[in-house]
Amino acid sequence: MRQKRTHQTFEKNQNHPLEQRHTRNPLTALAVLTVSSPLLISNAHAVGLQLMPGSSNFGTAGAGHAAEGNGAGSSWANPATMSLVEGNQIGFGAIVADTDLQFEADDPTQDSGGDSGSTLLIPSFAYVHSLSDDVKLGFSVLAPFGSEIDYGSQWTGSNAVTSASVQTIQAQPTISFRVNDHLSLGGGININYTMAEQELSPSFTQNMPGPLPDPTVDADLALDADGIEYGWTAGALWEFNQQHRVGVVYRSEVETDLKGDADITANFNGTQLMDSSATTRLNWENPASVMVSGYHQLTDKTAVLWDIGRTFYSNFETTTINADLGGGLDIPIERNWQDANRYAIGGHYQLTQNVTLQAGFSYDESPVETEDRTADLPLDDIKRYTLGAVYQANEQTELAFGIEYADLGNAKIEQHEGLLSSPAGDYDNSAVAASMSVNYKF
Repeated sequence: MRQKRTHQTFEKNQNHPLEQRHTRNPLTALAVLTVSSPLLISNAHAVGLQLMPGSSNFGTAGAGHAAEGNGAGSSWANPATMSLVEGNQIGFGAIVADTDLQFEADDPTQDSGGDSGSTLLIPSFAYVHSLSDDVKLGFSVLAPFGSEIDYGSQWTGSNAVTSASVQTIQAQPTISFRVNDHLSLGGGININYTMAEQELSPSFTQNMPGPLPDPTVDADLALDADGIEYGWTAGALWEFNQQHRVGVVYRSEVETDLKGDADITANFNGTQLMDSSATTRLNWENPASVMVSGYHQLTDKTAVLWDIGRTFYSNFETTTINADLGGGLDIPIERNWQDANRYAIGGHYQLTQNVTLQAGFSYDESPVETEDRTADLPLDDIKRYTLGAVYQANEQTELAFGIEYADLGNAKIEQHEGLLSSPAGDYDNSAVAASMSVNYKF
């Protein structure tokens, strides 16, 4: 059973560390709160879409990806499955995904922001080189984590976010070794480059300390940060026979120190009060995960694939932000996320000698409860429905196509008060995607 944790909000009070150190300059406190926003906890779960490089796995909703061992994409999916890859193979893949994120504020007089979704293009690449029948080397480049949202500057929650995006590009060299006829082992190094951007346009009318007037102050704030860090992947594959096998893959947590700038401008009645930039550092953590998959060839024409996995969001409770605002300031931000499971089932049907049809379904649990959900990442349970086809053009070339409808849930957010306030309301989120990949053997 999942455990809920205490929810914390940022409210204007003299007991908050921001207020203790910056009560004489509320715009400075506002600048620091900008880099404290919940954007800094994102992954592919926010969109619910992922394409393994050079792989036909998209058509089965990802089911079986740690056990299938089909093509160059095996180097990323589970390095141990490279033992199933013959010769040298190279793969390229891409998906085009369109997300539809519709928010409806509980108060009908508020601007709900319309469709805050976006269109994403996600390319990928992978290569497997056979040193021998038992030893394989691999390399892949893809974007395993990312999200993007844009409400526009007029929506009611612009105090919290007007637009936000985060993306991780991962390069992964790998190696596999076949121990015997049943067991193969593999591993690799993850090199993650993460980029995060966020904009918001807060307005506030409060009794502020110092010389600032009480009436409304309009501000525009922007965060742009990036960083590189390293992790690791380890996998194993057990082949019961040629028809049945099970694989497991573990990806380590990757903690990155993102560095960048927070730009702040503020105006009162057309008069500029502030135009400055603060150097910002924050710790970003891509969570660890484990996946167990199975592949079962039931007949000459049919196969069943499955996944059971878990992502360990709860391993990190806080994000620490350091802002250089005339003196160092460290701010711990509680995230309140929890571990989330993934389940997937898929199937193959060989229609002809050259054409294999695919279908799949997956279910991803939400890593956040309603009281901790925020407007920049309105996550909920995700259900994916996919269809695909694999065409063997010749002995060297395999083409795969897939389509997907993703029900991203009906997330609800509660009203958040304070400088970064956002309205209460409900989301109706979904996405459609199309994929294509090519795998070439030589």
